Amino acid sequence: MSRVLVIFLQALLAIAFLGGLFAQVAVIPATAANEVELFPPYEAVRVPFVVSAIVFVACLQVLAVALGGVLHRAGEGTVFEPGSVTWTNVAIGAIAAGALVLAWLFVFVTFADIPSPADGMEVLGLWMGSAAGTVAAAGAALVVVVGRQWLRRAVEQRAELDQVV
Repeated sequence: MSRVLVIFLQALLAIAFLGGLFAQVAVIPATAANEVELFPPYEAVRVPFVVSAIVFVACLQVLAVALGGVLHRAGEGTVFEPGSVTWTNVAIGAIAAGALVLAWLFVFVTFADIPSPADGMEVLGLWMGSAAGTVAAAGAALVVVVGRQWLRRAVEQRAELDQVV
């Protein structure tokens, strides 16, 4: 893989990581405070939503780090070595943790009495979005699990080939 491309992609991942950090520290809490200011009954659900959002962004940050690790190995030409499987396991864990956060949010929205300033459509949208996000994240984790199996097979075949040669 081209060194310039690897550096560019690593820079994008670093920007995404830092953007997530900014969102966790400034954007999410400020947005929640603004929403509570506009509609005070939201105060009852502010903490669960803020915590869920911050933890979900943390899962995305761990995924970015794992992708950076695999990308680094691709740049070094060491993708087909056992260390790549470790980074893939980290990615699977991050995606699965994100799916769990979304599943928890789905359950919370299902059973909590969330106030609505209008007709409740925003609560229904959050409920449907968290359900769809849970399914999508679980599907993504399963796709990466399949990719990890292929990677393990390639690592084993590379090791056999190195022994032969």
